Amino acid sequence: MNGTTVQTFYRYQACIYDWTRWTILHGRKRAAARLDLHPESQVLEVGCGTGLSFQHILAQLDPHRGRLVGVDFSPQMLRQAAKRVTARGWPNVELLNCDASTMKLRREFDGIFFAYALTMIPDWIGALDRARAHLKVGGRLVVLDFGKFAGWGPLAPLMRGWLRFNHVETLRPCKERLREVFPNLEVEPWLADYNYIAVGTRSK
Repeated sequence: MNGTTVQTFYRYQACIYDWTRWTILHGRKRAAARLDLHPESQVLEVGCGTGLSFQHILAQLDPHRGRLVGVDFSPQMLRQAAKRVTARGWPNVELLNCDASTMKLRREFDGIFFAYALTMIPDWIGALDRARAHLKVGGRLVVLDFGKFAGWGPLAPLMRGWLRFNHVETLRPCKERLREVFPNLEVEPWLADYNYIAVGTRSK
């Protein structure tokens, strides 16, 4: 899987994404709460897609002092996110079309959020490294993503195969890499490793 493949996939998925993913993408509100934000926090969501997580992040921010920056590789997905921002009248959201693995935003954030993105970003290791570089010391990085379905028995390979067909690579060692980057990492699996929330704090 490469960046062009992902962009092509979402070019045709963007308009139907919100209507088709609600049955499988669970836990956004719970994961966003783990960012432990303050009203004036500056937050970055990597792979923000159509902005499905925005409401859960913005609920923790003051609309005039806090700020949310959403980045995504797909212009089509960002257009849908922009429509959501306009419809909700959110004044403190900035959207950027960029590659998460090479982004250089020239600022740091109190919280960084990945929701079902690491398993789809081609250079996911690069994306994690760039995210950490944009995180303030003491800031939190929260990842919500699919697990490996460890407790699903014979259904596990079927679930992984179906997600792989949709360009989601659940067998990537994301949690292992996160532990290397954040030695204090906390991981909370849900529903027999259907998904997990990982929380890391930058110590230096």
